[in-house]
Amino acid sequence: MIVFITGGVRSGKSSLAEKLAMQLAYEESRLVYAACGQRTDSEMKERIRHHQDRRANSGARWITVEQSVDLGQIETAPSDILLVDCITTLLAGEFFREDKPVSEADERIVSDLLSLAGRAHAVVLVSNELSFEPMPGELTAQYAKKLGLVHQRLVQECETAILVEHGIPIVKKGGILCAE
Repeated sequence: MIVFITGGVRSGKSSLAEKLAMQLAYEESRLVYAACGQRTDSEMKERIRHHQDRRANSGARWITVEQSVDLGQIETAPSDILLVDCITTLLAGEFFREDKPVSEADERIVSDLLSLAGRAHAVVLVSNELSFEPMPGELTAQYAKKLGLVHQRLVQECETAILVEHGIPIVKKGGILCAE
């Protein structure tokens, strides 16, 4: 099962994703949090700390794997619930790696995520919605185009797609999942 959650910055999508992942877990499940962000500046360090604190206080036992590229290498079990946060930072990591061409970044990401979904009980994906933002510069426009392609492909493959606006989840595809 794949659940895709997107929304604007600070919309509440990560909190919703964590609640849904915990809801999908059963007794044998491990909650695995794939953290794709890198500590690049003080703002990102603070966001990472905030997410870590929220998981620590969730009442669940999370296993955190910091992986900014090549998510297909994460070891999973068939009972695992994997939360990937987030696709936008994962794509940024792909854009700045030197060992693989950026032209294939979207295919690598989709392939890795579908591979994980085939090996785990559920994968909850978090991403940022950038389609409403201005895209100055060629590199930024290329990034936004790749992100849009990744989103389209993942939404085709997922069972549930949710857009979060102002903390309100809006189900765009699939059944309603409750994360109260």
